[in-house]
Amino acid sequence: MKNNLNYIITGIFLISLMASCTSQQRFETMLDEKFKEARAFTKGDMLNITTGKTTRTWKLTGSGLLTQFVINGETQFETTTSPHRSDWNLTGILPNDAEGKLVSLTAKKANDEGFTSDYLEVTAEFEYTEQGVGVKYMVWAYPNATGIRTQLFVKKLANYLPSTDTTTLARAEYLPLKTDKFQSRLIGYYNHTQGRNNREDEILREETANDKTATYNWASVIDVQSEGNGIMIVQESHKCVNQPGVNSGAYHLDGSGIFASGLGIGAENLTDQYRPLWAYWLVTYKGGDSERQLALKQFDRKRYPIDPKRDIYIMANSWGSGAAKDESLYASREANILAEIQSQKDLGIDLQQVDDGWQGTQYRTWDVVAKTTSKTYGEYEVYPEGWKNIKASAAKEGIRLGLWAAWRIPGEDLLKHYKTGGFTSYKLDFANLKDYETFHGFINKIRDFILATEHEVRVNWDVTENPARIGYYFGREYGNIYLENRKPIQPAHVVYHPYLVLRDAWQVSKYTNLNKFQVSIQNIDRVNRKVSDAYLHNHPYTVAIALMGSPIFFQETQYYSEEARDQIRPVLAIYKQHRNEMYKGYVFPIGEKPNNAGWVGFQNYNPETSTGYLTILREINNEEVSKSMKLHFLKGTTVQLTNLMTGEIEEKNINENGDITFQIENPADYRFYKYEVRSSQ
Repeated sequence: MKNNLNYIITGIFLISLMASCTSQQRFETMLDEKFKEARAFTKGDMLNITTGKTTRTWKLTGSGLLTQFVINGETQFETTTSPHRSDWNLTGILPNDAEGKLVSLTAKKANDEGFTSDYLEVTAEFEYTEQGVGVKYMVWAYPNATGIRTQLFVKKLANYLPSTDTTTLARAEYLPLKTDKFQSRLIGYYNHTQGRNNREDEILREETANDKTATYNWASVIDVQSEGNGIMIVQESHKCVNQPGVNSGAYHLDGSGIFASGLGIGAENLTDQYRPLWAYWLVTYKGGDSERQLALKQFDRKRYPIDPKRDIYIMANSWGSGAAKDESLYASREANILAEIQSQKDLGIDLQQVDDGWQGTQYRTWDVVAKTTSKTYGEYEVYPEGWKNIKASAAKEGIRLGLWAAWRIPGEDLLKHYKTGGFTSYKLDFANLKDYETFHGFINKIRDFILATEHEVRVNWDVTENPARIGYYFGREYGNIYLENRKPIQPAHVVYHPYLVLRDAWQVSKYTNLNKFQVSIQNIDRVNRKVSDAYLHNHPYTVAIALMGSPIFFQETQYYSEEARDQIRPVLAIYKQHRNEMYKGYVFPIGEKPNNAGWVGFQNYNPETSTGYLTILREINNEEVSKSMKLHFLKGTTVQLTNLMTGEIEEKNINENGDITFQIENPADYRFYKYEVRSSQ
């Protein structure tokens, strides 16, 4: 790696030196800072930043910074002669190519107040004095990362004048690449999982195109690839395919390259303090689909790291067994949660989350109530002594506690319940982050809350409904994504179907890290047989679906029969022995897209050790006893497979195409393996 890094730096230095001979702009203060493999340095009018794997070079102009080169390892992507003078164009805030002056350039080690991995932070600050606008351009270079993160911030100065330029396309990120040889791939995920629970409505939208001039307004990710080299741009926002969110713009291909027009801010949101625009990830890779997925997931893990003490758990949530709202509210009362804590201990579940109902049946004030009244149950006790009894019971049994609340709960109330109840995991519901002020006000409240607890808590988001919430590529430094409500009885559009939960998790695992998403487990004995075939499955199979994600029993687990409990305990016990190692790996979908009649799986792969885990599932309507499946990164090797549920060990050859054959005698059954590479063939 050191030789490769030196090669990159030397090459850029020579390019910079030649380019600076004819340039009129200069960096007045020379910069040369390192942090592990990451480095940022200037030469003449060039700013060069590398992670050790991905390198980007900008030219200082009279309008800002303009990308010149992107290098992936030792390969430089072919660039165009750009018609622009800056990577950014803040339409409605600044005229295109407005004259600006660099007023500071700094670099330091940082970690965003503990919310992400350590990185080298480079900040260039510009003032556009004629318009009265300040712009800050910030680059995060994680050492040895597959990509670089950029973000703009903007503020108004004392002499601010609103821009009259409102028609040109905005640019928040720009790469002057020659796109005539590229194939494009567009990637996005749907929210509103509450209303997308059928065969036709998939959670992933993915399309390829060869257009040289195009606009794509639904995608969170654009990938362009040519001759085995690829670049992805990811918008770090709450955008979903079916929910554009706040000023998320589009990806555009034109003769000048690729650019993103989503600023995330408008002129009406400017203040005299810097305010953020959407950030963007630039991720590079070499190879095909496997390498594309891995590069994106590796950068995602740098951006949203996992802390084993806070982020690894099996959760149960009290809401998901009720057939009507009153039933689910009633399930949150103290007597029921005390019973659930005992059930969690017996099964091996780590965390009991108290859902809606602890505050009564209203959503205006956020004190835990002693009593409440409902149409179904009349007056009943909720928490007559506050959190005292469930807190004591949870501590005794070694169970963590979580809490639900509506999104408008004040930050001081969140902190109060953390201190009095000891809740470490929070789910905030009903959010509608429809504009800039609402979105950032909400995020800042959560950030302040987590900081006030010294990072002891996590806040989980959801994508269950269509109003703008958090999405798939934003906010996971604060917690996980709750993927979907899947209930046993009614309403029909959220009833649990094993293959649909499996398909959602399988597709989510393609372009994100699945272990930051909560995957639901339901009690199949209680699922409506008129609506779902869940009853034809078995309990270990439904638990196995969730093991590569963050498992959540969305139910009152006390309703499991003793027979069911006997089946579930060993699965969870084995999983808990291996999950810390599993969380070090990256999860990939393998096999066929789930359709209730295929062979489906997940491969967990650790590139540091070439070891990992497999869950292989034969779906209920499949008639094949054996199946060849293609694995990632293991072509032409011999692997040792350990069946974690039986202890049986066998060696299998994987051919040059990556194919391996598995056997499962019965449908609706699974295998949970650990694998190690023994040799190359």
